[in-house]
Amino acid sequence: MEATEIPDSIKCEFEEKGGIDGIVELLPDDQRIGYINSIARAISDPVRLRVLFALCIQPMCVCLMVAMTEYAYSKMSYHLSTLRDSGLICSKHEGNYLIYYPTDLGRKVVELIGKGL
Repeated sequence: MEATEIPDSIKCEFEEKGGIDGIVELLPDDQRIGYINSIARAISDPVRLRVLFALCIQPMCVCLMVAMTEYAYSKMSYHLSTLRDSGLICSKHEGNYLIYYPTDLGRKVVELIGKGL
């Protein structure tokens, strides 16, 4: 597919990249887009985003996150599962408690979002 009329200000660079076909080749593949989309969905909810930011400040057990958000345990469990499934948080048992931590990816996401604000 070839563009016939485009502004001169982008025409040269567009052609250097191989036109539409060249740009399409530079796009992430469907698997990568799906992965990025899962991360975007995970942080699209204000509660999950707040929890992710909080975990980057301090690892916590569910009871602390429930107190912080005033959400029911069942709702918090859902949000934590979404964050965990997207690879943004992980957890480990400490005695009777399950402590949640941000993953390296979770920290990077918070850092990128935080810098943009």
